[in-house]
Amino acid sequence: MNHRTGDQCILTFKPCGWRGKDAYEIIGQVIDSSGEVAYEIAKQVGVGNSTLHPDITLPHLTSPSSSSSPKYILLWRNSDKPPGSPFNLTPFAITLNDCPKLMLKPYICPTDYRIWPDQRAFELEKYELVNGLKQEQEERQQVMRRAQEEGKAAPHRPQLFVVEMNGDTGERVWSPLRVLEDGSLEYWREREREMGGGVPWKDVGSIFVEELDFIKQAE
Repeated sequence: MNHRTGDQCILTFKPCGWRGKDAYEIIGQVIDSSGEVAYEIAKQVGVGNSTLHPDITLPHLTSPSSSSSPKYILLWRNSDKPPGSPFNLTPFAITLNDCPKLMLKPYICPTDYRIWPDQRAFELEKYELVNGLKQEQEERQQVMRRAQEEGKAAPHRPQLFVVEMNGDTGERVWSPLRVLEDGSLEYWREREREMGGGVPWKDVGSIFVEELDFIKQAE
């Protein structure tokens, strides 16, 4: 939904049949603010007369330099999967949790999700260790929460984010905390301090259980 213009796109991810006939097929419409259908995924309304199969080759796509209207509009093309890609992930998805030991890990926040132990074990296909690490992590969090409730530890306070109301949707959202002096993001200021001289993150401690040796070696 575009909350500023009132336009919306409604997509339906079709369920895959037992023969895989409809695997990865998406259908949908783009509807403008007046309720009129402007596009059918993936073609303009009134143009073309067939359903576009996700794997079909379209040699008849009109080039941008052509004066005639294109029959179909190419919205996105899937990238090739790297050899041995775990869980058939795309190159972009793989980079989301990538945390190089020397290039990145020393500088990120101690609470960064990329260093979550049971998640890292799963990604490294150490499935027999995942449940144990997950349980240990949950127990650590319960101990920390109980200490806060009993007054033995300082109450939790978000350090890098603040609750705000989204101006377009009116929804409650978490926004990055900004430094009052210049409006820069608190996260990046803290990270620059860490990168510049190894200064620990202010009032941010580790929330994870100790990493296992195989995780350290894999990085």
